[in-house]
Amino acid sequence: MTAPGPMYIDLNGPSEPESSWKRCWSGEELLWKVFWGWFCGGHGVILGSSVGFMVIAMILGFATSPGSLDAGFAGMATGAALLVLAIIPYGIWCGVSLWRCAYNCVNQMWGYAVRFMVVGYAICIIVPLSHLF
Repeated sequence: MTAPGPMYIDLNGPSEPESSWKRCWSGEELLWKVFWGWFCGGHGVILGSSVGFMVIAMILGFATSPGSLDAGFAGMATGAALLVLAIIPYGIWCGVSLWRCAYNCVNQMWGYAVRFMVVGYAICIIVPLSHLF
């Protein structure tokens, strides 16, 4: 028997594929995937989760103190605060991703439309937050 030959490792070979959210952030993803999947779908998940949490927290608040409306309102306020804490970083990520991926589509008109929408979206996020500070 002979000893096996040397083993070579290809360090320049194919690496693992990059995740979709990283491709979105760097502007390499297709526009329709970013808009429909991440922007519309992601906001739907965040909004649905937050409203569900607000309802559950309100019910638990009423269950702990049935004679008081304050406990239910405290649960709703907690859910609203969590919504704001979740939507701000996700909204920034979506806005940057949409802006960078705007022209990754067949019809360049959609790139202009998405960039216009991102500016409107940023205004809709910044104006209410400016009243808090």
